[in-house]
Amino acid sequence: MGVEADLTGRKVLAFDFDGTLFRLPVDFGGLRAELGLSAEDKLGELFQRWLDEGDTARLDVVTRFERASVAQGAFTDGARELLAELPSSYQLAVVTRNSRLCVEDALGNLARGLHVIGREDVRRLKPDPEGVTAVLRHFGAAPEEAVLVGDTFHDVEAAHGAGVLSVVVRNDSLKFRPEGADHYVETLRELLPARAG
Repeated sequence: MGVEADLTGRKVLAFDFDGTLFRLPVDFGGLRAELGLSAEDKLGELFQRWLDEGDTARLDVVTRFERASVAQGAFTDGARELLAELPSSYQLAVVTRNSRLCVEDALGNLARGLHVIGREDVRRLKPDPEGVTAVLRHFGAAPEEAVLVGDTFHDVEAAHGAGVLSVVVRNDSLKFRPEGADHYVETLRELLPARAG
């Protein structure tokens, strides 16, 4: 079954942010230097640890670097059109490991009407399904009514953990395309024909 047919009957489309809707060129070298981190420190693991510890000071630094990179960032292929056209057909959400403030900065007017779950809105980041289940609760939707579109294994695992359909969009900056998704698309434009589903 193709992705368009599989979207029929779904009412909630949730998207990852960085790499899926927008390419965010964060200055990770500067971020590591300011926080006293080495190149070997795994940022994703540290973000979760700082959340666990309530270390808002360090997370605020991350948010500042993310927001500073928005001006040099860019929408991915088809993202603008998708966000402009799909609200009449679906309830839309963003579930991201980035700050909600960064998402709102980057998407601008297109963020209106989106339910954004950022790093500050959860206790557990993707690949934990917490953010996806929060979206389901917000819209009063069952897992079989929802889809998570992303680009990494975090998104695939979060989708499956929440019981929702997983769609992966190609991201050429990643070495490997994550395994286990229900569907793979080259660009977000492939989701546009399904908007009336």
